[in-house]
Amino acid sequence: MSTIAKRSIYVGPADGADSKPLKIEGVNLTASLLPGTVVEQVATGLQANASAATLFGQELLVADKDVVKAKSVDDAWTQNENMVAIKARSGDILNVLGASGNNIAAKGTPLSLNGSGLLQIATVPAAVDATSEQVVAYADEIINLAADGLVRVRVA
Repeated sequence: MSTIAKRSIYVGPADGADSKPLKIEGVNLTASLLPGTVVEQVATGLQANASAATLFGQELLVADKDVVKAKSVDDAWTQNENMVAIKARSGDILNVLGASGNNIAAKGTPLSLNGSGLLQIATVPAAVDATSEQVVAYADEIINLAADGLVRVRVA
């Protein structure tokens, strides 16, 4: 999955306090959904987020691993299974799936949604042109994704 082995999705809060992540539950509507996938809540449950980077107002919901069944970040949620997602808060640090072909060469690289539940390097950071795409997170590690993989990020 990732070039650097990761075992969790929620890494921690930005302030170092002993807090727990905000979680939501719902029925998985996607055929096979890996932990770390960006999801969206719809009336009937949770599904992979199909929003493009240019659609503003997106909250960052990230599929967690199934801790009840002692599954790892490599074990996908099955369709129609009750699943858990993390509702990320600004400053939270998470491991989120990044799209194949993204070479993150510096910490702090802005990331946006790619339209299929993954993050990608933002083409025009919102700080430069706030009308082009929504930056949802910033890379917290340097990593070259030859395949889809987990990237440690700090939520915007």
